[in-house]
Amino acid sequence: MIRYLIKNNFKLMYRNTWSIVTMLVAPILVIAVLSSAFAGLMKSYEDVDEFSVGYRTQMAGDSIMEAVREAGEQAGILFYEYPEGEIKEVVQKYEMAGFVEFSEDEYTVYTSEDYKVEGITLEYFMHKAMSEGVNTALQVEEKPDITPAIEHPEYMSAIDSVDYYGIAFIVYFCWCGIICATGVLSNEKKYGIGRRFRVSDISEIKNYLGKFIPIVLTATAGIGIATGVTILLFDIHWGKPLWSFCIILLMILAQTALGLMFYNISNSLVITIILQFTVAWVMGFVGGSFETYMFSAFSDSIKHLSPIYHGTRALVELSCMGESSYVGSALIYALAITVICSVIAILAGTIRKRGKA
Repeated sequence: MIRYLIKNNFKLMYRNTWSIVTMLVAPILVIAVLSSAFAGLMKSYEDVDEFSVGYRTQMAGDSIMEAVREAGEQAGILFYEYPEGEIKEVVQKYEMAGFVEFSEDEYTVYTSEDYKVEGITLEYFMHKAMSEGVNTALQVEEKPDITPAIEHPEYMSAIDSVDYYGIAFIVYFCWCGIICATGVLSNEKKYGIGRRFRVSDISEIKNYLGKFIPIVLTATAGIGIATGVTILLFDIHWGKPLWSFCIILLMILAQTALGLMFYNISNSLVITIILQFTVAWVMGFVGGSFETYMFSAFSDSIKHLSPIYHGTRALVELSCMGESSYVGSALIYALAITVICSVIAILAGTIRKRGKA
């Protein structure tokens, strides 16, 4: 009997093709937009090598400027003299990081918006050189040989925005998979299928599994295809495929159980969708779907309440480090939600069946 229920629920789901298409297309579009929009936020710092700077001077003699040029060369700053021309035009024409204008009593530093890090470096160098004296800046104090203590603190490897959001929104849309059930639940209400089941001898467990299994399989297929497409389009890196698949699958199981619990309690598709998407949005907001959990302003105690946080963090760390201490908590959290919500959903369905509501 349960195979009959599963087969018919599959048919009902695939009649509502827009929900299936949404599960395929939505993650791809969101990942494409956000990974590009937040690329600068998560860009790793890149060290600056040598860069060029222009200068002009009104100081008498060239000894000080010779010392500045020599000190700059040691610091990776190459000074070139441009006595004429508009400073802005000179900087743009020769693609320099900045320009320094010297007078008898002071100096002025001009920096370019295109070379922010270089500009900060130039300002620091000029302050150091002119406040302490160029000769002092050139001196290298000899120090005794020291054998430093070397430590290797634990740290999280850098991950770019494409990989982060490519993973985070797959997790997020796992918790929106109840949309695949709209075909089943809407037709159940429309044709009174639920009332027929309540007066039949079909157990509530079979009725529940008859919905649960096709929803899980359809959502898994949709998320799997979306993941494959984003890997091909954006070269997203997933770590430990088996563990990653287990986490994604458990997330889908948990959201399906949560959605069916809402439905069996409320007996309303509209209320179910509103509650499910509200819960998913709140958990995603806290758990790093929109604002990366590395930069999140929420305390750890609040973030740990969100199963999306555990899943996202586990998968991101697997991607960039190959291991994560959050794999266990992500799996256990999702499994606990699946079991608890399934039990409540079955109990609610049983009570409704006995009351013939």
